[in-house]
Amino acid sequence: MRSTWMWVLLVLLVCCGCRSLNQPASASFASVVIVNRTVEEIQLATAAVFTEAGYETFHTAKGDMVFEKEGTKMNQIAHGGWLEDGSVRERVRTEIVSLLDGTHRLQCKAYMVRHSGDSFFEEEVPLHKPRSGPYQRYLDQIKKRLGS
Repeated sequence: MRSTWMWVLLVLLVCCGCRSLNQPASASFASVVIVNRTVEEIQLATAAVFTEAGYETFHTAKGDMVFEKEGTKMNQIAHGGWLEDGSVRERVRTEIVSLLDGTHRLQCKAYMVRHSGDSFFEEEVPLHKPRSGPYQRYLDQIKKRLGS
């Protein structure tokens, strides 16, 4: 039984390692490349997709977009604890990176946020690559919406 689990673990490590080689190093969580669109068009489509998914939109000082919504009960249990008073929020930070060939890469990172809005206690807990699926689907929807 132990050797079976070791083989399963080895196969998972090899598969995950191979897949990560295909991802750009700086966009390791979730990303898409968008061609023939302006930054403004990408921002509008991004805001529309995340708003439709129930997120509120915020802008940072450097122009990146941040989306946030209340976490699920499971998020609360996993990241906030059973008896925690404050709710856990889901935060997605997006960035549009201009590439050398005139295209853009839209990338994002996702976080669970404890004590959101509290200047002293707020804590962002980053989600890791295995949890990127829903966010990659949002970015794929944005790319599809732009016809890119």
